[in-house]
This record gives sequence, C-alpha cells and structure tokens, in this order.
Amino acid sequence: MFLVSFLFGRLFGRLITLALILLIAGGAGWYFFIREDNQLATTAPAIPASIKGDATPAPGSSPAAATGGNVFKIIPAQSEAANFAGETLARVGLPSTAKGVTKDIEGQFALTPDGLDTAKTTKFTVKLTSLKSNEPQRDTRAQGALETAKFPTATFTATKLTGLPKEFPAGTEVPLQLTGTLDLHGVQKEVTWDVKAKKEGAGFSALATVKFKYADFSINRPNLAGFVSVDEDVTLQVQIIAQAS
Repeated sequence: MFLVSFLFGRLFGRLITLALILLIAGGAGWYFFIREDNQLATTAPAIPASIKGDATPAPGSSPAAATGGNVFKIIPAQSEAANFAGETLARVGLPSTAKGVTKDIEGQFALTPDGLDTAKTTKFTVKLTSLKSNEPQRDTRAQGALETAKFPTATFTATKLTGLPKEFPAGTEVPLQLTGTLDLHGVQKEVTWDVKAKKEGAGFSALATVKFKYADFSINRPNLAGFVSVDEDVTLQVQIIAQAS
C-alpha cells in the first residue's frame, strides 16, 4: 500500500511539473513570438503629392465645388482599417495590444462647406476576412469570433459631420466628429468616430477612431488557446487617403 501511494505521489508530482512546464512554455511562446505591443496612430496620414492635383476650381465650376464641395473616393492601396485589442496572459497579468489590419477598404464621402452632402452617400466598407495580425492562430480565432463566413464585411454609413471648417488651411490637421451607423456582425448601431483630417488640393486624408465593447455587436470575445484573455473593449482605426472625383 505504501509503495502504491509512493508511486502515485511521484506520478502526480510529475504531472503537475509537466503542466507547469507546458504553461510556462505556452506563456513564453506567447510573450516572445505572439505578443504584440501596438500603439494607436495619433495623426492623419500625409497626403501624397501625386494626388493633390490642382486646387484651383475650373472655369464654370459650381459654387459648391469652388467652396470645397466634393465627392472624395478612398484609395485602398494607400488606406487601411485596423482593430486593436488588449490581451493579457492568463494568471500572469502580462498585457499586450494586438492589431489586425487590412487594406481591403473602399468607399466615398461627400462634403459641402457645411458638412456632409446629404444628397450623396457617405460610407465605407471593410473586408473583415482579410484582417491579419502577426500570428495566424490569433487570426483564426478572431475570424471565428467575428463569424466572417457569415458576416464578411463591416460597413459604416455616415449621417452627421461636425467641426468641418469653411476652408481647410493646407496641410493643417482639423479635428472632426463623424456620426452614423456601423453594420458589424449583423448588428446595426450608431457610433461616433473621432476624426483628424487634412485637405490639400484634390487630396484628403483622415484618421478616424472609435471604441466599443464586443458585446455591443453580439461578438464573443476571442481567446488564444486558453493562455490569453481578451479585454471587453476593442478600438477601430481607419486611416484613409482619398481623392476628389
């Protein structure tokens, strides 16, 4: 009986040791190979000289065009949409910020000197199936949480823009707020983006940021193999370069 207890005790001890080794190895793998520490962008991207064009209105142009009214089309190759999610290593408390990014973004926004041109649609659509981070395992779980097979895109349709100046000082960043409906994971909800925008000639750039909870859009928070917990909140950032059409 003593021998059986002794052997069982040694076996149990080895199992505990093995579990600790696996936990430490998994944590080390996350820290050194998967963990990210991304920072949110803080300024609108620079407008490439190639798209600024000529800011002088053409002869015979309408007053709206002369005072800045335009439809700007997003240039996907020079734009991006990203999500930022806080992650914490289970039982250890080591934090990190993961980032998924895609350039599959398209759309347009229509402006008048007073704000949005309500006669035209201002919206953009992001293809969620192409969101990528630095780790395929994380991407698989994120795609599962977003159910991208069923809801492959997210679309924002604007209804209100505040803070637009009558004239943009060339190259000067202007703070704006853009309100509208975000259609994500089959849920439509009103959100307001904090925007920093620049306009030079025919070119327009903007950095738009919004924060919400996964639960607001009925999304189950993703997890990484049980080692990593994900914060309740997620931040979306869109950086766009657009050109007047």
